[in-house]
Amino acid sequence: MNPKGWRSVVGCTYESLALFRITLGLLLCLELVLRFRFLHPFYTDDGTLPTHLLMDKVDSLFKKVCLHCHFGSLKEQQVILTVQVFWAVLFTIGQYTKFASVMSWYLYLSLTLRNTWMNYILDRYFHYLLFISMFLPLDHKWAMSPHPVRRSSVCVCPATIALKALVTWIYLDAGYGKWADPLGGWTYNADP
Repeated sequence: MNPKGWRSVVGCTYESLALFRITLGLLLCLELVLRFRFLHPFYTDDGTLPTHLLMDKVDSLFKKVCLHCHFGSLKEQQVILTVQVFWAVLFTIGQYTKFASVMSWYLYLSLTLRNTWMNYILDRYFHYLLFISMFLPLDHKWAMSPHPVRRSSVCVCPATIALKALVTWIYLDAGYGKWADPLGGWTYNADP
């Protein structure tokens, strides 16, 4: 394979990275807005895991990382989630993209640590994608504060290689989960 071919395999165009940012940001905004309805039963002291029960079972590092575990009222959780949606919107539109990606990843991590019973495979994929997005040049195209694009239209860096590897891993992970399902829920002969 020639060198240009390898650049296409391990790299991403700036337009595709912008589309990735916008799509991930929109999905994150949707996920966070939908979480508002679950704040009271799952993230407050009136819900299934009050902070006084949680704080006794976690170590000091957890307490430093999880911002959400320090607030137990519904209003406090609504304020934190509103701030989280704000950063997700900034990430989506490409304003302060690097910092917005860091804040989105950290706040999403904190939210999922608050009640780990509510974590699903989607949360794990959001963590991976938001973490990698901190290292990608996502603000070169279709951003509110764009950076100039270099000569090449294809960006090759460790983060683009990691993103391609992660997408491959997501497909393998999801495929194996479906194949190994003991109930065969993903087969043509599934019993609903």
